[in-house]
Amino acid sequence: MRALTVTPGVKNSIRLEDIDPPTPSSSQALLRLQEIGICGTDLDINQGFYGEAPPGSNYLVTGHESLAIVEKVPGSDHGISKGDLVVPTVRRPDSCMNCLNGESDMCLTGNYREHGIKRLHGFGAEFAVSDVDFLVKVPSKLADVAVLLEPMSVAEKGVYQAFKIQERMLWKPNRVLILGAGPVGLLTTYLLRLKGLEVVVTATRAKDSGKARLAQRAGAVYVNTMEQPLQSLGKFDLIMEETGSAQVAMQATSMLNTNGIMCFLGIYSSTTAPEDIGLFYKDVVLGNKTFFGSVNANINYFKMGLKDFAEIENRFDRILRDTISVRISPDEFQKAYAQNKDNIKTVIRFNN
Repeated sequence: MRALTVTPGVKNSIRLEDIDPPTPSSSQALLRLQEIGICGTDLDINQGFYGEAPPGSNYLVTGHESLAIVEKVPGSDHGISKGDLVVPTVRRPDSCMNCLNGESDMCLTGNYREHGIKRLHGFGAEFAVSDVDFLVKVPSKLADVAVLLEPMSVAEKGVYQAFKIQERMLWKPNRVLILGAGPVGLLTTYLLRLKGLEVVVTATRAKDSGKARLAQRAGAVYVNTMEQPLQSLGKFDLIMEETGSAQVAMQATSMLNTNGIMCFLGIYSSTTAPEDIGLFYKDVVLGNKTFFGSVNANINYFKMGLKDFAEIENRFDRILRDTISVRISPDEFQKAYAQNKDNIKTVIRFNN
């Protein structure tokens, strides 16, 4: 079968090659892949920054954002049947207490495995396998957008955790700042607009760019920070940092209102910044401010995302469909790795 593979640690090793199809275990479903989405994690793996092949393999099948059809499933007590449209989650648990409690996204040891990232082949192939208990069944009416469910689960978790943490007090947020207008940033925008919050989205693309237009369609305010300084935007009750820029993140910390909360969803490189750390700590203490990080998402957040997808499509006139910039064939995979900043989400189609 055809598969997109990389050699972990080797820059620009992404390739389309023929490999043997997988053989599912007694607890796994065989999946016929329909689509995979390409994100920054896939690009970083191709740059050799991280990625780990399964034991005994010298390559890693890429792709963790996916949509598939169940080709074969063991037993009949999982609520999943042959022919079902599904999205598999990414992370598989180890034996820590959080993983055993269904919270692999809160793993204590780091010994989890992740499809297409760490020690498990991904879904960028004509066929793949996944544990049946980690499949989310998708209604046919959402088939055109379900490949976005994995990044949506990341947005769902970040927002849910922010509100959960703020149960420590009476908190009625009004104004939200979303730093970054990539796929997760836009999906977070749609989600928070569903909640009726005033949302400001910042990025460095023009105000007539595709990203800006999507943010505005959802009722958010879009700001190009190349034209308007970030700190001119005032104060916010909730800040979702999704740029992965340490400089942007640090600059935004002073923009929280009293009792505000800031969620970090980016992956940051080592950066030395000439900030007054004492002033920052004083502001955190006197303002009762909270900062937290969020990564990955367990199956519950996938299910939340699926529920919200239907309302987002209805409320914002098929906005999820327009969040997918282009669909290409596996033979055109290099286009997905060219880092076209005007594209929002590139999807590679298999078996279509």
